[in-house]
Amino acid sequence: ECSPSAFSPGAGLGVLAAPRAPAMAGPGVATTEAALLSEKCKRFGVLGAGIITDSLTTLRLAEVRREAPSVAAATIEKVKSTLEPARSVAPPPVYKGKKGPATASVNGKSLTRDQILAILTETVRVQGIVQQEVSTLARKLAKESKKKKKGKLSFLDGHKKILELQLPKEPLDDHGLTEDAFQKFLLQYEEDEEVMACAQKLLHPVSKGDPERAAGINMDKIIEIHKFMVQEMQKVLQEFLELPQETRRSFTGKGCETTAELLVSIAVEQQLSVRCEDVEQAVIRYEDPLQTHPEFTRYTQQLANMMQHLIGAAQPRVQKAEFLQLLQHMGDSTKKAKAFAKKLYEDYRSKSCNISEAYRRFNEFTEEAQAAAGADELPDLSSVELQLCYDEYRGDEEVRRIWEHSGVETNLMLQNSLSPVMSGGSRASCSSPNGEDSKRKKLKSSDVVAMQELMVDEMKRSTEAARQAVGSGKEPPWRAEVTIQMVQALASAAVERRYGVSAEEMTIAGFQHQVALQQNQRLARATEEQQEILMTLARLCGQDT
Repeated sequence: ECSPSAFSPGAGLGVLAAPRAPAMAGPGVATTEAALLSEKCKRFGVLGAGIITDSLTTLRLAEVRREAPSVAAATIEKVKSTLEPARSVAPPPVYKGKKGPATASVNGKSLTRDQILAILTETVRVQGIVQQEVSTLARKLAKESKKKKKGKLSFLDGHKKILELQLPKEPLDDHGLTEDAFQKFLLQYEEDEEVMACAQKLLHPVSKGDPERAAGINMDKIIEIHKFMVQEMQKVLQEFLELPQETRRSFTGKGCETTAELLVSIAVEQQLSVRCEDVEQAVIRYEDPLQTHPEFTRYTQQLANMMQHLIGAAQPRVQKAEFLQLLQHMGDSTKKAKAFAKKLYEDYRSKSCNISEAYRRFNEFTEEAQAAAGADELPDLSSVELQLCYDEYRGDEEVRRIWEHSGVETNLMLQNSLSPVMSGGSRASCSSPNGEDSKRKKLKSSDVVAMQELMVDEMKRSTEAARQAVGSGKEPPWRAEVTIQMVQALASAAVERRYGVSAEEMTIAGFQHQVALQQNQRLARATEEQQEILMTLARLCGQDT
């Protein structure tokens, strides 16, 4: 995400080795489910019908279940239920835990707890209908195409087929809510067991796949399927981007998502003789090895990026004035954050402040930055939306000038490395007209490995200091996301001090040498250690995220 914030939690080269993302759990697993729901909205732009499975969320959810034995049985059994057909009708679960507020408000709009539960329940019902109808249609069209040797269905024709299904209206539309706004409501009910149980069904619909068919899908086949889905999704996205702007803007985000899922599902059935609904169950079977499989992680992230790009290309852009205001804010925030992190590291290194004081200062700075962004009421745009806005307004000299100095390009370069279609269409992300590329220090792959090892060593030291501080019993609870960002910021500052290279430059160099680095055992060990440190920090502060 490139929404207004002071710090990015992605320091280091973890993405090259496809690490397990740390589960930042709050009170019980409910917080993590809410966070996963929010994360999925951000990654895809919509929740989706689940016809093309979100395999990364499947794994994250399964990991959460494994690490949260205290969660109510009705919620824990969710993953198991996707693997086994229902044998009997269970009585409705009884929720005895803490309840959320009777009424919640977001941006001046209020909903009662009962309304939120009703919306969730109805959305789950509608989602199930959509999943079933579109899956059936995909199977029917795939068979017809094979028999009659028809050509490939176009995006426009696919959308017509979706409209002909007369799918039920989304409950959120009846309340005038976007999915982004609704997940903000849900975040206020992180500790409400009943609400989170309903949200979890929305996050990950019950699989309609067949366990016997899923058993025939091995791990190599899973990777092959995801690679093929990426290739097909690239074709869908490319075709959509070539449509006239007026035509693109006539589609809803949900319509784009459902049509894309239909087209990719047809291709998967035709070419691989696999049903998309069987893939999810196969993914859970190979959960552990897939967690650290670089190709699997890359393909699932590419699918998310392309779906978000597809939906973003259908939406109207924010006004140019708002876009400029956001870019200016991001540039100012980045400069302030870097200056703050450098000063904090120097004070910590010289022992002018201990780790507890460093945390307090970091937490205060983060809260001030978030408050400033909220006070300005800036639009919350993803990397894809930022790029699309720039593509629309790049003819304006002021836009180009502020864009170049905002610090956005580095984030987009990292995003584009995960999405071939975006990098192909993102002219702004390839070079910096103001000469930034020529000034950037040239790094060898061996330099990247050495810097990653230094990053890990520094993170180990500050993590041990944090462990002692939190364990002393003298500290108020530490927030996991702040602690993790602080530890990474201190480590990044240490790397920059020794090598004269920023964390962003280090990560970009990592992508430039990606082929060589993926075979480097030293980097693999260092990256694995880095992820273990992040998970240690999450567990250390996990009850107070």
